[in-house]
Amino acid sequence: MIVHRHTLIGEGTDAGFLGGMTVAFWYLALDLLAGHPLRTPSVLGQVLLFGRQSPDTTHPVFDALLIYTVVHFALFVIFGVLMALLVRLAVEYAIARFAVVILTVAFEVFFYGCISVLSTSLGSYFPSWTILAANLLAISVMGVYFWRVHPSLRESLQEEALGA
Repeated sequence: MIVHRHTLIGEGTDAGFLGGMTVAFWYLALDLLAGHPLRTPSVLGQVLLFGRQSPDTTHPVFDALLIYTVVHFALFVIFGVLMALLVRLAVEYAIARFAVVILTVAFEVFFYGCISVLSTSLGSYFPSWTILAANLLAISVMGVYFWRVHPSLRESLQEEALGA
């Protein structure tokens, strides 16, 4: 029997927070380079949560920024808990390893699809490469976290990667 040092919720929260912070720092860096600090969460909050067709891009809208940030991290924590559950199962079951791959791909496609659907109001602010890079960075950071927390996962992958 495998003994876990952390609870499932604890692992998921840690992983989700790390993924969320990775994306937040990525867009903060891009916003700073463009000379518009905090524009990304402000615009996303205005469009996605407040339904504004023409967001204010000159100044951050504090309530949109704050509410979007809360939603952003809540979604990453939910994703982190799902990943933590699958990683725990993946240690023992090869099929769960495949599910980790599928969830990772679904994560990328979901966020890219959301932005594509909303591209009429968001496309000019968020080029495809920035979304792809942000999500790949987040999933990489989360993957490293799980890799370090679950050394038994490495052993099970060496025995049987994605199942026979």
